[in-house]
Amino acid sequence: MTEVKAPRRRTNTRARLLSAAVDVFVERGARRVTVDDLVSAAGYTRGAFYSNFNSVDEVLLEAFKEESERLIDAVRTAVGEHSDAESSGSLIGAAFDAVRPLQDRWFVLQSEVVLLSLRNPDAREIGSATFTALSEQLVEVVALALDRLDRTSTMPTDLLAQTMMGVFLHSLTMRTIRPDDPRADRLLDDALPQIIDGLSIPKGSA
Repeated sequence: MTEVKAPRRRTNTRARLLSAAVDVFVERGARRVTVDDLVSAAGYTRGAFYSNFNSVDEVLLEAFKEESERLIDAVRTAVGEHSDAESSGSLIGAAFDAVRPLQDRWFVLQSEVVLLSLRNPDAREIGSATFTALSEQLVEVVALALDRLDRTSTMPTDLLAQTMMGVFLHSLTMRTIRPDDPRADRLLDDALPQIIDGLSIPKGSA
C-alpha cells in the first residue's frame, strides 16, 4: 500500500505547490519570489519543494503551462457547448466570458515567462515549447469555432488563430494599463467577430 500512496502524495504536493505559486507570482512578481515564499504559501517545507522542483523558474514555467491549458480548456468547452453557434459575436462572447475569471492571472504569468525568456536562454527553450503547444491547441479551438459557425478560413487556420490571440493579448495589455479605456472591450466584442467573419467564408461558398 505504501508504494501506491507515495506517488499520489507527491503528485498532490506538486499540485498544491503549483496552485499556491500562481498567487505568489501574481502578487509579488517572479523576480522577487523565493523558495521560502512558495513553500510558505503552500504549507510545505523546502525539502518538499526540492523533491518536486529544482528552482523557482521551473515552478513559474510549469505554472504557466498549467494555467494555459486551463485557459484553452475553458475556451474549448465554451465553444463546444454554446447553443447559439450562428453568430460569431455570440460564440466569441461566450468564449471570453468563460476565460474572464482566468485571464488576469494567466496574463501576469505569460508576461513573467516572456521576461524570463529574455534573460535566460534555457528558460526560453522551455517557454518556447509551452507557447508552441498553446498555439497548437488554440488552432484546434479556432477550427472548432469555424466548424460550429459552418465557415472556412480564407487563410491558414494557424495564422487566423495567431491573429486572434494577438488581439486578445493587446486587449489585456490595454485593460491592465488603462482599466477604464473602453477600447479594450471593443477589441473583443467588436473587432474579433469582424476579424473571424472577414477572414472566413461560409462552407457552401468555399
